[in-house]
Amino acid sequence: MTQSPCRVKRTKRIFPTKAPQQPTTTKLSTLDASVARFAACSAIWLYDRTEDIDAHDPTVSERLEDALGRTLDDYPHFSGQLRWASKDDVENDINPRYIGRPIITYGAPEDPGVELVVAEDTRELSAVVPSQEERLTTKQIWNATDFPQNDFQPKTELAFSDLTRFKGLPGVAIQLTAFKCGGYAVSIKLTHCLSDAMCLMQFTHAWAAQSRPLFQKAQTGAEERIVPLLDPSRLDQYGNITATPDPAKVKKARALPMHRYNWWTQDTPGYPSWAEVSTNGTKPPAEELAKLELSPSTFPPWQTWDMAAPVEHVQIRFPASAVAAMKKAAEASLPESLKTQRISRLDSVLAHLWILINRARRHENTPDDVYMNITLGVRGRVDPPLPDTFAGSPILLGYIAKSGSEATGTTIGDVAGSIRATMARFTPDAVGAYIHDAAYEVSPQRLWQAFLGSRHVLVTSWVRARAYEVDFCAVGGLARYVQGVMPRMDGLVQVVDVGGTGDLDVSVCLERETMRRFLGDGMLGVYGI
Repeated sequence: MTQSPCRVKRTKRIFPTKAPQQPTTTKLSTLDASVARFAACSAIWLYDRTEDIDAHDPTVSERLEDALGRTLDDYPHFSGQLRWASKDDVENDINPRYIGRPIITYGAPEDPGVELVVAEDTRELSAVVPSQEERLTTKQIWNATDFPQNDFQPKTELAFSDLTRFKGLPGVAIQLTAFKCGGYAVSIKLTHCLSDAMCLMQFTHAWAAQSRPLFQKAQTGAEERIVPLLDPSRLDQYGNITATPDPAKVKKARALPMHRYNWWTQDTPGYPSWAEVSTNGTKPPAEELAKLELSPSTFPPWQTWDMAAPVEHVQIRFPASAVAAMKKAAEASLPESLKTQRISRLDSVLAHLWILINRARRHENTPDDVYMNITLGVRGRVDPPLPDTFAGSPILLGYIAKSGSEATGTTIGDVAGSIRATMARFTPDAVGAYIHDAAYEVSPQRLWQAFLGSRHVLVTSWVRARAYEVDFCAVGGLARYVQGVMPRMDGLVQVVDVGGTGDLDVSVCLERETMRRFLGDGMLGVYGI
């Protein structure tokens, strides 16, 4: 048995430095509940050793630990206990639904805290991930399949990881890893109903702001604190939830381009056995279920997703010039019906990639629809908008659809315009209607708004999240590499901007043979790489 090059040195639970006055219990929002099944929200930051920072110096991890405790003063719920709501928790609520509704209690003696793992790795950082210079030159397309992301992630089981276990389990785990060269990695993993990517980035920047003064040689003044707004009920208020559903709002919500795939339909062809365990965790008893009327849903197309097929992962660094060229091409090829749409850089890159992925999947003669599922943040899609510091996971998943043959032969402008037109449908009124409708679901985890496999692409954007700009140790510059951690599954796409460079770093996961065709398509670099 080969010994892992990464060894855990110590593990500790971290709590806020300020003693709580009393325990606080907060019901998470309807949208938080709807993503409880999702994989953990997680990322890894990797940094080079500098003249002043050698990760083997124990003061580095000690200072980061100290800063983490003070950051939790502002994020005390991250050290709290997640659990599922009971009937007693909703007895005074207008809407009595409670199955699958998450609750966080914090400030109690039995809080699980945040698990902190300190580890060391015998590898050089250069053997793990290319440098920024290499990503700009010889490895603009980097096969990251062998990037050992699990080595740098805490092995900690998080609350709700299978939707059944939670007692005593933390909702947040962090790992600090020192490499042989003195470089280091910082990894953060959160239960998804506590945090989406925006909330993760706000927390990370808040932690870095607490940490930097501890590493600065000269006193430069206190950094601005990034204080979250934890108020899930404010988000639910946009749904105008009443004792019974409003038919007009329900109709508006269900007209949105959102999948309603039913996790509970075990007789669906290709249904995986592993799904049953997590399904039962937030499902009413059979006798109760028999009396309930379920909302409309469709069968997940399990037969289009070969979960046993090997998947490869590549990172593509699109320079600002290539992104600008894509945007120009998209604007020039917009169909007449979409001429009024404003096309973004992100729309253009996603359009280019989706066409290539459908070509690589050989959908030229596919009459059935193929889909791009897009993660949409809600903070700016309600009125009045919520601040970026709004804590939780207020996201939706919409889609664009075209027949396979159309999606392989269309223009970049057609797809980019379709993306923008789809996003435009998620107005404050429509988002409020969706929240209203979702609040009456028998279980928020029954429906899945996305899918993976050969007919789907699932997109997450971290553009403008300043991921590469996180600076824990006051060294200046950008991280060597940032990996938004997701399971390597066929059809996952993630876009991260690289500081103020204008470049986009795009993660693509595809089935191995599909990836080979995707990378071999001469159109991949037509705008410059």
